[in-house]
Amino acid sequence: MMGAMFVVLDGVDGCGKTTQAERLTATLQAAGFEALHVREPGSTRVGERVRALLLDPELSMSPEVETLLFAAARRQMLDEIVAPALAAGQVVVCERFHPSTFAYQAIAGDLEPEQVMDLLLDWATAPAPDLVLLLELDVTEATRRRGAATDRIEAKGAAYMQRVAAGYGDYARRAAARGDVSVRVVPAPGVLAAHRGVFGFLKRGETANLIAGVGARF
Repeated sequence: MMGAMFVVLDGVDGCGKTTQAERLTATLQAAGFEALHVREPGSTRVGERVRALLLDPELSMSPEVETLLFAAARRQMLDEIVAPALAAGQVVVCERFHPSTFAYQAIAGDLEPEQVMDLLLDWATAPAPDLVLLLELDVTEATRRRGAATDRIEAKGAAYMQRVAAGYGDYARRAAARGDVSVRVVPAPGVLAAHRGVFGFLKRGETANLIAGVGARF
């Protein structure tokens, strides 16, 4: 039986995070593994209320306030859902984590990146993900897939989303520079290609023993 594992899927709006998280969770469950799909902000009562505030188009808030709210929702999810699930030996598949806050608030929001990461690492990192997969897709294509903006953050526009995409690239480069092999970039030109890319990383390296045998099932 697969051991406990915490996997994050992240990327710009419209890159396919929800689709890939659902496919990954379903594939693992069909193979007989205990897998749980969560999103953040959200998945807890506190997190869902914070999510509603963050996405409400009638509200205005600074990147600093956004960062604090995201960190609060993340900590609640880690304490209430992720830690107990991992303790029970489950696989947790999470939409968004630190890369989102780094890209959207620190880089696109023009905050000091180190300060943002220090906050997140101090207050919202335990338990830490075993694997962080950044789904890479051209912003124009991601926006086409997503359609018209439906929330406050999506409504910030194309230039903002371009800065977000640059933020994800910066996050990946910083991880590589410090030798963090848990952060990987997955090209996501289509649903099937992204799905194969996600499992490609799961079946390699230190996570191979956790995923052994799954690849033959899809």
